[in-house]
Amino acid sequence: MEHTEQDPRVEELAAAYWRDTRSGSAAWERLKPEVRAELTERAGTWLRAALAAGIVAPDAAPSADHTALWLDDQGGVWNDVPTSGGGDLALPLVHAREEAVSRRDLEDRGHRLTLIGWTR
Repeated sequence: MEHTEQDPRVEELAAAYWRDTRSGSAAWERLKPEVRAELTERAGTWLRAALAAGIVAPDAAPSADHTALWLDDQGGVWNDVPTSGGGDLALPLVHAREEAVSRRDLEDRGHRLTLIGWTR
């Protein structure tokens, strides 16, 4: 595998595919290594395709000027806080209706929007 070799999402994707398509079968952890390797290789291809299509974020920031954006399982959106010590601080992103703009206007100005999840 190329870029996604170190990306933990590849194995997560392979395991999720196994669980979703093989109900009642052996647990992912108990599969033969060659079966896991084949599924993981396939998942790497799927992840590379999703990255190329722009429907998932890369596993690393494109530059030092970028910070991670997180969507939690409760629908909250969080943004990493850049720190000189590399801490793990995150700020909640909150809705400010007075700052709202039309998505169509954003797209007309050249912004490419990608749906990453749902908030509450």
